[in-house]
Amino acid sequence: MHVHALSVGIQVPTHHFSGTVHSVFRHACNIRIEPHRLLTLLPSDKGNVPHGIRLRISSRQAFLDLFRVGQSVACRGGILRTGGSDFAVDLRTAHLWHIDLRELHIDLRRPIHAQSWSVSWSELNTYRRQGSLPGIMGLSDHSQGRFIASATSGVLRQQAARAVPALLKATSNLRLQDAVIAMRPLIGLGPGLTPSGDDFLVGYLTALWCTVGNDPSRKRFLTDLSSELSHAARNTNQISYTYLRCATRGHISEPIATLAQQIAQSNDMNSIRVATQAALHVGHTSGSDGVSGLLLGCLVWQPLSCLLSGDCFPIVRLLQFNRSQPYTWRHVFVRPCAS
Repeated sequence: MHVHALSVGIQVPTHHFSGTVHSVFRHACNIRIEPHRLLTLLPSDKGNVPHGIRLRISSRQAFLDLFRVGQSVACRGGILRTGGSDFAVDLRTAHLWHIDLRELHIDLRRPIHAQSWSVSWSELNTYRRQGSLPGIMGLSDHSQGRFIASATSGVLRQQAARAVPALLKATSNLRLQDAVIAMRPLIGLGPGLTPSGDDFLVGYLTALWCTVGNDPSRKRFLTDLSSELSHAARNTNQISYTYLRCATRGHISEPIATLAQQIAQSNDMNSIRVATQAALHVGHTSGSDGVSGLLLGCLVWQPLSCLLSGDCFPIVRLLQFNRSQPYTWRHVFVRPCAS
């Protein structure tokens, strides 16, 4: 069986590599090409990932029938072949997929960016209230008296409730060691192939790449934080580590990258809603946690006095950690966003 690759992520070598099948699922196959590096084969109807190869086959074709764990894989001259079978992938005509987050320049002081952020935040809260894909953190909106419960255990929720506000504060103040200390408990936090803490960090790094701008201090902080995370992330599983490692280089999966791109570039609020929904529908809790990380991360380098006025603009400050109640968040809303 010979198929063509539709697209390859920026982290994929396309001419010469070899490895073995690490894991196989119905709609994905992971190939280990280095001790801490995976490539992922995906069907055409799945989104791009930075370490992924999208094939010209549909999800009706079960990958479990095509690959087996431990099977040898080699790519020579742009043709990927698997040992013991006639399955081959032609990478030579695949287009390179990449969204450069550093070019997006999200700035919530700009009214259109603020409006887009607010619409996306509203979609996240609606999605979580429906209980479809709750993340690890409990967020409270005191203005409406509702509590969005976490699907994880109380212990995991408490860990996140300590770590995330500390990470936001440390990032805001460019305190690297404090940020590293806050970040470590989130690595591998929660069950699944990509634990909730890891998904949050991927979204969070996405936001930092989009908001770092040309500030030398922020650039240095982000570079150093990414380096620390790249090493610390080996404490999670291999699949999740791959996503984190890509994120430290500013390379993110298509749904979350597209949402960031829409917030930065779109004037159409319906497009923001569609992009948010697409990002939220990834995995079991991955989408909700990744979007949470992205939207909260967009706040950390905004001025504390940056209250945005106007009928459609969010009135949001940084999430503040309530030290008198160590397991709760306090979110400051002045008034809701108009849709």
